[in-house]
Amino acid sequence: METIAEFNDNHGFNVKLTDEKIFIDAAGSSETIALRGLTGVGLYDDLEKYNKELEEYKKDQKGVKVGKWMLIVVGVLALFGGFPDSIVPAIFMIAGGVFLEKLVSFSPKHKKEPILDSYFRLMLSGGDRKFKFNKSDESSVKIADFINKVEDTLTAYR
Repeated sequence: METIAEFNDNHGFNVKLTDEKIFIDAAGSSETIALRGLTGVGLYDDLEKYNKELEEYKKDQKGVKVGKWMLIVVGVLALFGGFPDSIVPAIFMIAGGVFLEKLVSFSPKHKKEPILDSYFRLMLSGGDRKFKFNKSDESSVKIADFINKVEDTLTAYR
C-alpha cells in the first residue's frame, strides 16, 4: 500500500492515508478505517464547550479584579485614616491587593484559560468518529492539506 499523505501533530495524533485505508493513532485509540466505508471527512471545533468555559473564566477573573481593588481602596483609606495602629494592617492590605492575582493563580481552584477542542472527524455510513488533536500549533495547516488529500482520494472511489 502506497502512502498518499500523513499527518502528525507531535501531541499524540497521527493519521496516515493510503490508497485503501486511513490509519489513525490518537490518545487512547488506534483505528484502521477502509476508505470505501467513508462518506466524508472534516474538522470539528467544540465551540459550545469553549464558550461556556470562557464565560466561567471571565467571571472568575472579574471577581479577582474586584477583590484586588477593594483591598487596595480599603488599605489606602485605613492608611490615610490617621490611626497609628492601622498603618501596618493597611500596608498589608495594599500589598495583598497588588499581589492578589498572582496569589490566586497558585490556588488549585483557580481556573485556567480555556482551550478550544478540535477534532478530526470521519463520517461513516453508520455514524461518525471524532479524534481530538491540538489545532493551536503550526500543524493546523498540515491537517487541512491532509483533509484535502483524503477528499481527493474519496472522489476517486465514486
